[in-house]
Amino acid sequence: MARQAVASRHQGEVDDRVQIVENWSRIHGRVEAWQPPRKAGESGTLTLTVERVDDVASPDGSRHRNLMADATGTTVQVMIPASAATSVQPRKGSIAVIDVRRGRSRDRVFAHPGYISLRHE
Repeated sequence: MARQAVASRHQGEVDDRVQIVENWSRIHGRVEAWQPPRKAGESGTLTLTVERVDDVASPDGSRHRNLMADATGTTVQVMIPASAATSVQPRKGSIAVIDVRRGRSRDRVFAHPGYISLRHE
């Protein structure tokens, strides 16, 4: 994630801000765990072992920034929005393909509700 330091009005102080950039990645992985929403309107958490990461094309044909390119071989927790959490039925070992974006910190990964695919094996 890009970070930028911004000089403040006070000499010698630096305001460390996080620059938010549009980013999407398509992750392919194996489901390790599923924590469904605790109550209506909340998101669920899907834990995946990432096997592959692909770029996602933007509407103009270019590629979105891929901030997950280095995630292959790692385990990530993906926040599944409430609008999709009630309809997904992941099981341990299922194969998942999900378009995700990274949030303000490296450990915040969010699924696009319209691009979640699960295949049970």
